[in-house]
Order: sequence, then C-alpha cells, then structure tokens
Amino acid sequence: MLLLFAVCCAPAAAQQSDAATGDADLAASQARLAERYERLEVLAGRLSEVSRSTQPRRARLLRDLIAAGREEDLPGLYDRVLVSLERGKLGPASSRQAKLTAELEKLLNMLLEEDRGRQIDSERKRIAKYLAELNRIIRMQRGVIGGTEGGAESKELSKEQRDAAAEAGKLAESIDRDDAQRGSTSPAGESGPGESDEGKESAGEKPGGEPSEGAAPGEPSEGEPESGEPGEGQPGEGSPGQGSPGGPSPEGSEQSEAEQPPTQKANQQLQAARRRMQQAAQELEEGRRTGALDKQRDALKKLAEAKKELERILRQLREEEMERMLVMLEARFRKMLEDQIAVYKRTQALEEGLETVPTHEMEISASRLSRKQTAIARDAERALLLLREDGTSVAFPEAIELAKEDMEEVAGRLQRVLVGAITQGIEEDIIESLEEAVAALRQALKELDEKKGQPQPGGGGDQEQELVNQLAELRMIRGLQMRVNRRTQRYARMIEGEATDKSELVDALQRLAVRQERIFEATRDLHTGANR
Repeated sequence: MLLLFAVCCAPAAAQQSDAATGDADLAASQARLAERYERLEVLAGRLSEVSRSTQPRRARLLRDLIAAGREEDLPGLYDRVLVSLERGKLGPASSRQAKLTAELEKLLNMLLEEDRGRQIDSERKRIAKYLAELNRIIRMQRGVIGGTEGGAESKELSKEQRDAAAEAGKLAESIDRDDAQRGSTSPAGESGPGESDEGKESAGEKPGGEPSEGAAPGEPSEGEPESGEPGEGQPGEGSPGQGSPGGPSPEGSEQSEAEQPPTQKANQQLQAARRRMQQAAQELEEGRRTGALDKQRDALKKLAEAKKELERILRQLREEEMERMLVMLEARFRKMLEDQIAVYKRTQALEEGLETVPTHEMEISASRLSRKQTAIARDAERALLLLREDGTSVAFPEAIELAKEDMEEVAGRLQRVLVGAITQGIEEDIIESLEEAVAALRQALKELDEKKGQPQPGGGGDQEQELVNQLAELRMIRGLQMRVNRRTQRYARMIEGEATDKSELVDALQRLAVRQERIFEATRDLHTGANR
C-alpha cells in the first residue's frame, strides 16, 4: 500500500523527468499516475472492509484516507491536470501538480501515522515481554539469596546462581538482538559513535556484545584488570563509568541518549547483574558466603534498576499512544459537536415551518437532515471502536454508546418528520454528551502533558494508564444520570398533556428504563475496577 502510494506521491518529479519528450508523453505519464491513484483508492477500500472486524483502527484510517482524498477531489484534480497537459497549457498544469503533490503528501502522512501506531504497539509488547522475563529472574535471584542466608549447601547454591546468571545473559542477548534487528543506531552489543570494537573488548566483551571466553566468573577477564580486586574502578561492574548513577563516563565511550536504543541503560544494568551473579557463584564454590551474599544483593539491586528502566520505557510508550489517541478523539468529537448543533438548529427551523412549508418540501428537508444525523452516528461508532480498543475506560464508551443510540433515534424521528419537543430534547442531550466528551479529552491531554516525563510512584509498569481519569469518568456518569432525570421529568409533563401520543411515550419510557440500568452497570464496573 505504501509502495503504491509512493508512486502516486511524486507526479511533479515524473513530469519533470519527461519534460524533454513532449506534451504527449507528459500527458501519458500523468494518465498512468491517475490510474495508479484510482487503484490505490480501490485497494484501500478493500483493505478497510477486510480489516474492519480484526483491526478497527486500520480500517478507520483507510476509510479516512479515501474520504480525505475525495473531499479534496483528487481524482478531479488529476483529470484537470491531464486536460491541461493535453492542451499544452503547462503553466496551469504545473500549479495543479504542485497542489496535487501537497495533498498526496498529506495522505501519505496519514498512512505513516498509522505505521507509528503499529510501531508503538509492537514496542510495548516487546518491553512487556522483557519485563515478564526480568521479573522471573528477580524471583530466581531472591531465592538464591534466601538459600545463602539460610545456610543451604554451597555447591547447589552455586549451580542455582549460575543458572540465574545464564538467564540474565540470555535476556541481555535477546535485547541486543532485537535492538539490532529494529535498526537501532547503537544498540548495546554494536559499535556506536565514539565506541570502537577495541573499546568493547577492553570492557570484557567481544564486538558482537558477547562476554570474553576463557575466564572464570569473577576473574580479571570480566572487564577487570589483571591485578587488583575484581571490579575496582572498571566499567561493566556497576561502577562509575558503566551507566551507574553519579559516575563519569569513560573517555571515548560518550554517546548521546538520542543515539542509543531506549533499552541500552536497562541492558547495561542487566549485564552488570549477570557478572555479579557469576562472581557470587565463584565465591560460593570457594566457600566465601559473606562475599557471595554481598555480590548477590548487588546483582538484585541492578536487576531492580533494569526493571525500573524498562517500566519507564513502557510508561513513555503508553503516554505517546495516549496522546495520539486523545488528539485524534478530540478532533473527531469537536467536529461531531459542530455538526450536531447544526442539526439541532435546523430541526428547530423545521418545527417553525410546519404550518407554512408544503408537506413534500418538509419531508425532503427532514430526510436530508436525517441523513446528516446518520452520518454523525457513524462518526460516533468509529470513535467507539477506538475507545473499546483502548479498553481502559468504562463510563466514556458507555456515554458515547448511549449518545450514538440517541443519534440513531433522532435520525429515525426526522425521517418521519417528527421535529417536536421529544426530538429536540434528545438532540439537546446528544449535544451535552458531546460537550462533556470534548471537555474530558481536553482535560486528559492537559494532565498528560503536565505529568509527561515525571517519575510515577511504584514504577507504574504493571498497571495500564487510563485514557481519562476516574474523576472524569464519574463526571460522565453524573451527566448521564442528570440527562435521564431531565428526560423523566419531560415525559412526566407529557403524560399530563392532551396531545401526546401515549404509545410513543410508553416506548420512550421503556428505553429510558434500559438506559438507567446501563448507567447503574457502568457505575458498578467503575467501582469494582473492571477497566483495570
């Protein structure tokens, strides 16, 4: 899809390359590009239908892509460029090609945005997998520490410690390998700017990121000098110079954070923990429990630091995903609100003209308004797909679901030219629901911007951040209840009136009872934390 789009996205360049071949060749080239764009629309439509149930976000993006192209009349613009070229009017053709290129670039950016969404989702799953494995290694290490403190047999403890070290090494290698496959500028285990293979070997690693062979754990070849105590002042042992807090970086290994993969700091701590585990295993084999216990605790501390770093990455990815979704939803709901207000005002105008406007004209106008209301309901359905896909909110999707049902009811009533108090009252409730949604999204964006980059208590890696906070959810439930109360009072006044269709009112009251039950269920789910 992106490859085909790239071909469509450079019409101006294609015409410039063919300029010497004459107007006929230019027109033929332009015609081929127009055919490719037409094919792109067809493919996007088919992909949208195929992915509607399994990938609602992608399906929505493809529908938006087609709609944006038609709104700007890109097929017509292609035709006008082609006509200009066939008539030899290169000036108008060139200006239209420039506009065409700009519009195609906008559509391309839409597709690239969707790619970024997939990248975020893939990265979150990758980091979550690392965290699960790291938590298992931490449990292993705590068990070994408990055995050492409890006086368990040294040889068995040494074997368990080496097993834990091996698992830590496997995880570190997996992170290195994944970073390299994702095209990171300088993953841990590859040479980056300012860091040569020779420098890596001096830190106890081969150029590929593997530990040097032929040395027992805890002995000098683990990045330590051949004389002196293991690890003193050397990078790679959690000492200053290997990413530990407060220590200077060794000369020649400085690298900006922008050039490093996000997981590099966590991997450095993981590698340091592995080396400490190996040293602890050696100490246990030699019967030095006190020294082994110190190194075991140091390894556990470094594992905890690695976990903290991975949780930070996971939180940042979630924040980016939330920001993209909040911006997208706010724009969609703001447009829906503007359209709904226009429908409401037009409904009022139709009611005023009931006595003066001919019946057939009233039916045509009401039918046209019904179609516009149906279009708003479809927009609400697309927004609902995003909210359900996110899955962290209870009251928000329920409020929009009920608003969508109101929209569909209004569309049906308008089709029957029912433009009186009941229809207008429902429209007022829809407008209020959309206003609350826009306000909640704006507040969520503001709060997200304020807390972006701030450390979260307890790490925050295990619990999904909510799209909107609980207070905003409670406000939405309160708004839903207030609208039910108002609608109940409105129906009560109608029951006392003479001109009310009692059967229609009974149906409305039954729907209101169902709505009250759903509000109760949403409140219960929010109370029990069903969204967590």
